[in-house]
Amino acid sequence: MNTNRILAVGSIVAVALSVPFLGPTWNRMMHLLGAVMFLGNILVTAVWAGLARRNRDPEAARFCVHGILLTDAVFTLPGVMLLFINGSILGTAWFKAHAPWIFVSMGLFAVTGIVWGAVLVPLQKKLLRLVDAMPRGGPLPSEFDVLFAKWFRWGGIATLLPLVTFVLMVIRPVF
Repeated sequence: MNTNRILAVGSIVAVALSVPFLGPTWNRMMHLLGAVMFLGNILVTAVWAGLARRNRDPEAARFCVHGILLTDAVFTLPGVMLLFINGSILGTAWFKAHAPWIFVSMGLFAVTGIVWGAVLVPLQKKLLRLVDAMPRGGPLPSEFDVLFAKWFRWGGIATLLPLVTFVLMVIRPVF
């Protein structure tokens, strides 16, 4: 199954699981599932991408880049959809109450989405083209290191922002 098909299926499933008439307990559970899928994938991806980068094995790099795109399709995007849809359903009362933490959290989540869509996805596509053009057993192109380092820097930002959002959602500070 190709990545685009996985994205479509994961998106449809995430939307189907987010129906509001199943009640707030269901939506809370789906929101938490989305958080686990999203945060879990970005944290685990950082670890095994770091290991592949340190290893410098061209085949490990190829596997890593393909794995990043696959796990984004299977976990990250459906997790984002579960977070957004169910969070919107659950957050209505907090918006009406003008709770500052919800506005800050949504802003951070939006910035994360912008970084992911505008920077990380294009970098991942460049990395994919680079490793797919690389001959089997050949050395890593020098451009790979530059692109992967940039992906790590921006990926760090796109990981830190949701972690701050997670903390805000849990502690609900008054400021």
